[in-house]
Amino acid sequence: RRKFGPIGWCVPYEYNNSDLDACLQFLEKHVVATILVGVPVSWVTVQYMVAEAQYGGRITDDLDRELFITYTAKWFCDDIFKTTFTFNNYQADYSYKIPEGLEIQQYRDGIETIPPVDSPLIFGLHPNADLTYRLKEAAEMIATIIETQPKDTGGSGGKSVDDIVKEQCLDLLSKMPEDFVEEIFRAQIQKLKGPPNTPDKGFSAPLNIFLFQELQRLQNIIKIVRTNLKSISMAIDGTVVMTTDLLADLGSIFDARVPIRWTNDASGAEISWLMPNLGGWFTGLTDRHQMLNNWLENSRSVMKSYWLTGFTNAQGFLTGMRQEVTRQHKKDQWALDDVISHTEVLPHDEVKIRDVPEEGQNIHGLFIEGGRWDRQLNRLEESEPKKLYVAMPAIYVTATTARDLKAMGINHGPHGPYNSAVYKYPKRNDRYLIFRLLLKTELHPFHWKLRGVCLVAQTE
Repeated sequence: RRKFGPIGWCVPYEYNNSDLDACLQFLEKHVVATILVGVPVSWVTVQYMVAEAQYGGRITDDLDRELFITYTAKWFCDDIFKTTFTFNNYQADYSYKIPEGLEIQQYRDGIETIPPVDSPLIFGLHPNADLTYRLKEAAEMIATIIETQPKDTGGSGGKSVDDIVKEQCLDLLSKMPEDFVEEIFRAQIQKLKGPPNTPDKGFSAPLNIFLFQELQRLQNIIKIVRTNLKSISMAIDGTVVMTTDLLADLGSIFDARVPIRWTNDASGAEISWLMPNLGGWFTGLTDRHQMLNNWLENSRSVMKSYWLTGFTNAQGFLTGMRQEVTRQHKKDQWALDDVISHTEVLPHDEVKIRDVPEEGQNIHGLFIEGGRWDRQLNRLEESEPKKLYVAMPAIYVTATTARDLKAMGINHGPHGPYNSAVYKYPKRNDRYLIFRLLLKTELHPFHWKLRGVCLVAQTE
């Protein structure tokens, strides 16, 4: 699974033979203590020891742990002793079986028949995962080629690197969004209304505080980019000294990559969004400026849906929304600690949303990977060939208590819902996890777990 990148394992673990030996030794002792004395095998014990202790001891990511538990639940059960048991639960030319008999030769012959290249299906992945793997390999090779290209232009008549970069800098400077002045937007936010049916306004409404923090962060990025572009063009002209940092930024702009200083601060912490190319990153800057400015100028009454990708702290937005809904239920005496997020996938995109919801908020801009969302049947379905990411419709997010959620009696399908993670980027890890949401499915949630289905806010 590791070769498929994040859709395989969120974190690429180095599993090795000692993990396998430890499991086999445990299994041997367990069999001696159970089957040989006429007691049935305790599958729960076997599953726990393999998925949580032996192999699980290496796992650092919660979603990878869930994935491993899914494999053990699927394969460590009484079905394994049936002659019809195969590891693949789909029709294929080759069935992965446990060889019959007790002679070593039978096992050697069995191993000889295993295909040299495994289909992604045997891991529970969709055939599209193979495309993901090949794209990943190609992207890595292209990046290496670009980095090793000589930067100086040979021959005469062509523009030099400095000329090209200076032109690019001036072009970007002309497209830079306006600055947000803190004194001005602080005063504007103080006049903004809070959620309906509450007396809160200005800085007493959680989402208004969130808007203030987002504006501060975006203004910080705008300032960094503006100063950096000016410094590079001045260094090219020779009016300021060309430092090693500026030279590195100049190289990045020439390669159409985002200078490291725009995305990370001096300590290496991320301060903005990550994109593989400069054009996409800069479009993101103008789009974010437009959204926040629209919210600031026209208050939340025009925000029928929020572009979740556009926030530097998307978790903060969801926390603010939960706090506001809790305050709207003051008479029900909801406690913030007991409140949980509740989501509902709408049947249409954000452009068709008519009104701002009374409670909770609508979000858009998410994509699904590993599967697709059927808008007619309103449930999870298999991916279409060669479509790796599919845009999700708008999603309504609100807050409720576990008791109220049970009372709603929502039907998530015969086997219960699939609990999907929502990530900021396709690179999946705890740091980029925004929240979890429940999706309706006709198939068992295990199926989607092995497919590696998740939602992402950005496809690059």
